[in-house]
Amino acid sequence: MTFQLVTPPHPASLDDADAWAYRGIADLHVAAHEADLGNADAAPTAIGILVGANNQDYLRKVRQVAVVDAPDGPRVVGEAALFLQVKANRELAFGNITVHPEHRRQGIGTALAQWARETARAEGRTTLTTWVDFGPGTPDGATLSPASGTGRVAADLPGVVFAQKLGLTLQLVERRSRLDLPVAPEVVSRFEAESRAVAGDAYRVRTWTAPTPDELIGSYAALEQALADDEPRGGLDMESDVWDADRIRGEEAAIAAKGDRYVVTAAEHVASGELVAMSMLQWNDLKPHHTDQQATVVLTAHRGHRLGMLVKTVNLREHARLRPGSRRIYTWNNEENPHMLAINVALGFVPAGGCANFQGPL
Repeated sequence: MTFQLVTPPHPASLDDADAWAYRGIADLHVAAHEADLGNADAAPTAIGILVGANNQDYLRKVRQVAVVDAPDGPRVVGEAALFLQVKANRELAFGNITVHPEHRRQGIGTALAQWARETARAEGRTTLTTWVDFGPGTPDGATLSPASGTGRVAADLPGVVFAQKLGLTLQLVERRSRLDLPVAPEVVSRFEAESRAVAGDAYRVRTWTAPTPDELIGSYAALEQALADDEPRGGLDMESDVWDADRIRGEEAAIAAKGDRYVVTAAEHVASGELVAMSMLQWNDLKPHHTDQQATVVLTAHRGHRLGMLVKTVNLREHARLRPGSRRIYTWNNEENPHMLAINVALGFVPAGGCANFQGPL
């Protein structure tokens, strides 16, 4: 079946006739995730794609889709997405290619990759960074590891083979972990009590849902910036993106527009009044059974006081109250971040696949 590459139209809403492309991209990711990862929990929704395309201030999104003719109109069978940071990493293009399982090995990925490289060059970018998601399980055959030697991925995964054909090199492996819910309340209470005992009276806990209180927004943005600055990057050549109060408010507006909800627990340093640790859980009722762990960070100067475990356990307790029907939480950690991995393992998170990050010149 022949395909053609087209630029997806950007509709005002999903009720518009032009929304076929965003709905098709969402369906494409569901099919690819189910085939490659075993479930579609992490697949983007059509409303999420629309809202993301509406918000380009800090991260520009440029897409191309491969379509084939179908009785009810064009059917999306492939997508190339480029993500271009505006404030930082002006030489980098972050890109990803997805092809429907029923249409692979027909040249679609190659055509989309060519479009992505040409578009990134036209944008003045000189380096491409991409990622390959993989499902749970231990690789049977040969594996590939980054230069650091931390983490590994099956060498024969189609995405891994394809990335290397593009001249890209594996630089970082991330672990995806799953926590099955509910967690026994006594387990959460025990870890919380132990953490509070270590933290002592020097810190107090603050918990909120949207929006972030005005008096905390600057301190909260500083935590997001610290996470961007401190997160291990392996061999990836990139600088931290920029986080400020305006970006936090923009993110909150996007979260609301997607129909997402979240809960944040932070640790406040009593003496200074500054937030020094936080953890965020986010969910959408379109996916009633799962929740995503977003940022968790502890400022360097305040580590060693069990604040990471404290904010995570309190947030788990609040999440159970707000979203009792959720059956699992997913989180991501770089394999080069043993401290946060250890906290997650202690709480009961188990490996559920991961992501291999590649980078190389355009």
